[in-house]
Amino acid sequence: MQVDLEDRHVIVTGGAGGLGSAVVELLLDNGAKCSVPCFNEDELQAFEHKDHPNVFTHTPVDLTREGQSQSFYEAAVEAHGDLWASIHIVGGFGMGSIEDTPLADFNKQFQLNTVTCYNSCRSAINWMRESDYTGGRIVNIASRPGIEPRQGKGMTAYTVAKAGVAALTEGLAAEVVGDDILVNAIAPSIIDTTANRDAMPDANYGKWPKPAQLASQIAYLVSPENEVTRGGIVPVYGKS
Repeated sequence: MQVDLEDRHVIVTGGAGGLGSAVVELLLDNGAKCSVPCFNEDELQAFEHKDHPNVFTHTPVDLTREGQSQSFYEAAVEAHGDLWASIHIVGGFGMGSIEDTPLADFNKQFQLNTVTCYNSCRSAINWMRESDYTGGRIVNIASRPGIEPRQGKGMTAYTVAKAGVAALTEGLAAEVVGDDILVNAIAPSIIDTTANRDAMPDANYGKWPKPAQLASQIAYLVSPENEVTRGGIVPVYGKS
């Protein structure tokens, strides 16, 4: 997919992962400058685009910590200039019936998914308002159970956490539209990644949406070509 992101700075949390790497690759191909926070050194070393001249990385960054999130965004802006867009892919999945999910595990899902998204959105908006750009773009990652909670049987904690991401997206989109910041989310079903194939070896992978397909949807939503879509939670289920 071709969009005009020439020299525009985009932060991609979770950019070293399966979906994140596909997003970063597409953004770089369309001229963007990307900043990617990594939780630890192992994640950084596994990131295939870490040595690209238009990529800024930093580690360790724990996006559940407000201060670390704010510090990363500040360092990224110092490295790559004004912030145009921020894509929030960091998260975590967890199965488990309610009797097998103590409050500590529920809180872990909430921290990994909702809190990281909130901290990233807050940091991004603060820098977008200081930017010389007119407005900006934010894309969050919800999930199918997050917008169809009856799909969340056996993973209620994850479902609630991703529903929080969807609600945050819709509320925030209304809050910042006056700043010309358009906030949206995609809601994938199971993504065709190596980790998901390993976890579900008997599944029909052909029905799962591919990282490159999702990256195209995200790239459009963060592009200047997207002039009107805000508050959307876009279902990206493939054929599953």
